[in-house]
Amino acid sequence: MNDLENQLPRIFQINLHRLYQRVIAPVLENLPEPTLQEITASNSMSENLDRAAAQVDAHTHNEATKAFVLAFAGLFERQLRHWALHLFSPPNPRTVYEGDFAKLLDRCLEAGEVDGSRDDVRKDLVEAVLVANVVRHGDGRTSKSLRTIAPELWVYDPSEYVDINAGPSPDSEQIRVRTRDVQRYIHAGLRFWGRVDPLPMAVTEPPF
Repeated sequence: MNDLENQLPRIFQINLHRLYQRVIAPVLENLPEPTLQEITASNSMSENLDRAAAQVDAHTHNEATKAFVLAFAGLFERQLRHWALHLFSPPNPRTVYEGDFAKLLDRCLEAGEVDGSRDDVRKDLVEAVLVANVVRHGDGRTSKSLRTIAPELWVYDPSEYVDINAGPSPDSEQIRVRTRDVQRYIHAGLRFWGRVDPLPMAVTEPPF
């Protein structure tokens, strides 16, 4: 590896960590995970208003977590393709710019001699990119693939009010991304960059 290839993993890791600590974590702290509301008959305007507020809070939290996965996945994928350009120096850069994310991730893990199955790093990174694609594009092949590998993202109690659109909604509108999912994806990204970092004192298990 040349000097730039050696430095990029550490730069990318700290940039990703800053994004989480300075932007994502404070917002999620002010948008706590929704608490379940028992669905019963209401006899007062006050109770109806409280439930309406809970619906909005739950929906806003879910939209925020989806947006953060979209931001993280976009950043990590750009970082990975940037590093891969220097790592592999392909004669045709389009093979890196436009190639399949999961296949490129596997090539990078192999080049860095990193076990992608450890701590589910590979699984979580691929899942994050699929979630981001579903959030961006809605129903389609990616949505079907994601439901196959991560059906738990569609499991929730009706009182969590994930989907408050009028009438029936597409499957992609009913995806439920929790705070712990956002943290899991970002932690996988931080671990990836720490573990492919060849420089001394690499942070292979970053604090979170």
